[in-house]
Amino acid sequence: MQIGRSATLDTERTQARHLDSLSVGLVCMPWAVVDMPSLALSTVGPVFADCPEVAELDVVYANIAWLDHLRREADLDPAYYELIVDAEIFGIGEWVFSSYFRPEVRADETRFHDLITSSKHVAAYEAMFAAAPDFIDQMARQIIASAPDVVGLTSTFDQNIASFALAHRIKALAPHIVTVLGGANCDGVQGTAVHQARRELDYVIRGEAERAIGPLVQHIAASLADDQEGPSARVNTIAGLCWRSSDGESVSNPPGPMPVSMNLVPEPDYRHYFRDLGRSSIDGTIDVKLPLEASRGCWWGAKHHCTFCGLNGSAMTHRAKPAERVQAEASRAVLEHNVLDLVFSDNILAPDHVTRLVTDLSLPEEWDVRLFAEVKSNLSFSQLEALAQGGFTQLQPGIESLSSSVLKIMRKGVTGWQNVRFLRDCATSRIYPSWNILTGFPAESDADYVSVIESLPSLHHLTAPAGVFPIKLERFSPYFDDPDLGLTMIGPADHLVRAYEGVQEGLDDFIYVFDSEPAGIGPARFDQLRDAVAQWRSYAPTSRLVALEGAGQTLTVIDDRPAWPSGEFVLESDFEARAYRLLAKGRTVTGLTKRLSEQGIEVSEATAVDLLTEWTRAGIVFCEDDAYVALATGLRW
Repeated sequence: MQIGRSATLDTERTQARHLDSLSVGLVCMPWAVVDMPSLALSTVGPVFADCPEVAELDVVYANIAWLDHLRREADLDPAYYELIVDAEIFGIGEWVFSSYFRPEVRADETRFHDLITSSKHVAAYEAMFAAAPDFIDQMARQIIASAPDVVGLTSTFDQNIASFALAHRIKALAPHIVTVLGGANCDGVQGTAVHQARRELDYVIRGEAERAIGPLVQHIAASLADDQEGPSARVNTIAGLCWRSSDGESVSNPPGPMPVSMNLVPEPDYRHYFRDLGRSSIDGTIDVKLPLEASRGCWWGAKHHCTFCGLNGSAMTHRAKPAERVQAEASRAVLEHNVLDLVFSDNILAPDHVTRLVTDLSLPEEWDVRLFAEVKSNLSFSQLEALAQGGFTQLQPGIESLSSSVLKIMRKGVTGWQNVRFLRDCATSRIYPSWNILTGFPAESDADYVSVIESLPSLHHLTAPAGVFPIKLERFSPYFDDPDLGLTMIGPADHLVRAYEGVQEGLDDFIYVFDSEPAGIGPARFDQLRDAVAQWRSYAPTSRLVALEGAGQTLTVIDDRPAWPSGEFVLESDFEARAYRLLAKGRTVTGLTKRLSEQGIEVSEATAVDLLTEWTRAGIVFCEDDAYVALATGLRW
């Protein structure tokens, strides 16, 4: 059986091939982050290495090499790499490497260039565009010099065109090398479309790769050994694999019936990253982080898929490693690489896993580790405090909004006042929450944001969102799969259509993000919200609202927020002090008076409403609908 276009093996190479002598090279292309190893390649690398047919395995961090190339050839600071990673302009990373496929075209002759003319970094972007073809040629020759039989690439977000370019150049220089592509950009119909369109790719693995790698390697080894009666005849049984028949037609095998068990996922091997980083000009200039994988899938999405979210694709089912295994892998990684910043890659840590991790992870206190994870924003204060004590210094809670009505449209399973409580508890626990406000949801209205905007000045002492962003229509999201939910697709995102110019046409099944008809709040309200958030961001560093315990049962709330008159609220009466403490959890008027009664304080609901109204006007309580939350940090519940 032929292996796509790589069947032009010379006779001597074919005759010399043995089933146990494959050399495999895996490559991480731009625009993967350079301050962290690729979890994908660090995980599948050991799977390749464990195949009896593989004699040699190498992992090449071409993203680090690209950064070095830019410093050496274009005199560009590494900060420009980070601008593209952070997507200052959506799709720009793909556009940069499109120059490989049209080397005679200048940057300013492309349609995408119109999108960058207003950027103050336009000259740097043009320099990257010009430098990409030479880098691809150099990288391809470097890889070929190591005589690999198989080159595998991983592609997520803006790694597609760079990966196509490298595979294309390798095939042009050494057609016998077998090329394989996998990663999130190859899930479902995307993988099929990529394989059909990109002839430089012999194989594309759709979905999780762990189960496919072993039989694929076995097939490749048998094919290279010209063993027509061997395992190569079973290529059509490898779940999720895209391959080429003897007449060159693309064939896509159906996906496997079940997601990969975490028992099949090996411990990551980061050694190649640190080797390549040690050879780089950026060694010693970046704060390296290590990715950890405690689970896959989304426990919440499996029950209530957030309407805008396209993450996970075909692998939504939540699966978790035992906490003791996570602890062992984290400990070995810290000891081997002397890195204390650990980043959980999980889309979201399940509540029971949060509990097990903080009790079982138990890394030595003297290590002073800094952990990051994504969580749901309805965690209790005790859970947050346990996370902080366990070394978690930063969380991504997926807050997305402070409006309960908008959060309901999203299917987030949390309310606006709970999100405010989470932000307050993070400040008390000394955990930094990374979050954004998202807008543009069908069925949301300008009215949904009136009370939110009015309340933002009272939150200036809490961590502000990074910004306000309209949602994008993502493949695999409910909005994409079900037009009846109200988001009307226009077509593939215009930024990506421009970025793929000269590389690929017909992107309907090819890409992840699409343009849609405007929905949700109007431009004026959006600008009003954005301006209010900008003010929040400017005031946050100098704002403080904290509750301090006084003598007896008294409580003093110190207000030092620029948007409010500075002062102190001394809650001396037992009623006021207890009421404010009880509002740490967030309660309705009825719930508050009931809890006060249980503590021996009888007050009418009318009296409680008067007090809560006063506190809300003073900005020391957040009110949404019939729920009230104390805003001062320092409270525990």
